[in-house]
Amino acid sequence: MKTFFVAILATSYFLYIFGQRPVKGVSCSYYQRTSIQKKHTCSIRVSPLCASNNVTYSNTCVYCFANIALKLTLRIQYNGKCKKTEKVWDVT
Repeated sequence: MKTFFVAILATSYFLYIFGQRPVKGVSCSYYQRTSIQKKHTCSIRVSPLCASNNVTYSNTCVYCFANIALKLTLRIQYNGKCKKTEKVWDVT
């Protein structure tokens, strides 16, 4: 039984590190409320999200405020840090 829980814990840890967790829908409607917009305060809890603009947001709150500022154009690609992309320079 103990081995089972260790295996579950290890699997969850590796899935978290490599960002392969299933993407859940994030609703930003709570953060669109006027009272919340005035406070504009997010927790320090870290649960990184990689958005469609290839920017890593530290948590849902930060993502939602950025998404609202960008007129709700962002989508979450996956949970976890965004992978770095190499810039290709065209010198022709």
